[in-house]
Amino acid sequence: MKGEYLFRVRGKRIRFSFKIRRNITVIQGNSATGKTTLLSMMYEYLRAGRESGYSVQAGTDYFVYLRDEVGRDWTDVLFPLHDTIIFIEENNNFIFSQEFAEFVKDSGNYFVLVTRAPLKMLPYSVHEIYEIVADGQHADLKESWHTLRELYSNFPIPDSNHMETVLTEDTNSGFEFFQNIFSQSVVKSAEGNGNIAKAITETKSGDLLVVADGAAFGAMMENCMGVLKDTRSQRISLWLPESFEYLILQSGIVSAPNLDDILRSPADYIDSRTFISWERYFTELLITLTKDTLYSYSKQTLAKYYLTEQNKKKMIACFPEAIREKLSQPTQ
Repeated sequence: MKGEYLFRVRGKRIRFSFKIRRNITVIQGNSATGKTTLLSMMYEYLRAGRESGYSVQAGTDYFVYLRDEVGRDWTDVLFPLHDTIIFIEENNNFIFSQEFAEFVKDSGNYFVLVTRAPLKMLPYSVHEIYEIVADGQHADLKESWHTLRELYSNFPIPDSNHMETVLTEDTNSGFEFFQNIFSQSVVKSAEGNGNIAKAITETKSGDLLVVADGAAFGAMMENCMGVLKDTRSQRISLWLPESFEYLILQSGIVSAPNLDDILRSPADYIDSRTFISWERYFTELLITLTKDTLYSYSKQTLAKYYLTEQNKKKMIACFPEAIREKLSQPTQ
């Protein structure tokens, strides 16, 4: 399944409007924010159509799973579904299981999971974690409008962060690149995104910049936020680009006939049956585009082509402004 889908869910006094564009979307938020209301409206429309008093416009098949029924568990209900956006209500603990993770990987469906707990078995994007909010631009006395707002995004890098230490999740090509770029900083590898929170706590002093692949960082975000709250004496900033490979493709170092279209609308090209995350797609795309060339890309060793001054400048042009300004400062 691929593509981006606009949902419009409407009742007599409440409306929801939102887009789903990846295979895994997470909806968080406190009680009474509309999560259960949204899924209940969609479920009732599936069951009774217009007689439910609701309407749903989706542009694709969808299914709402509320709870196990007598004699049927989630596998009986969900395994037959294909090319469907599956919404799952919170308190269904099977979403934390390895069996469910394998189903998500192999089914080719999209999943919208309502949960306040991190899904450590699944590589989902930090940019696809949302909360439901009222949209004041459309609210009136008769109807309340609601949409999804991204809960986490790339955190601004303040000018006051001197980036004395740069912590990356990469161990090989990505680490090699950032070590070369941040020559005025101490560059460390957390050796995987699951170790970043621990690595932050082990960096006891000095300004810190954390660089991680946003495409698969969703489950790690809550732990990192908890660590950041406990380290107020340090200036710590997060930079969460899609992935290192995405940065290379975005920079223009590598060219292909339809690359601009892919980067503009990844959802139209990334099949969830083949790629569990966008990071994996962009890695394979970069490897394919550079195969049998002098700048053949490998995650293990970075070709010297990517470290030429011209290409480093192209990469840096894709960095946040505060980082670009820091890198442009002369060596002390």
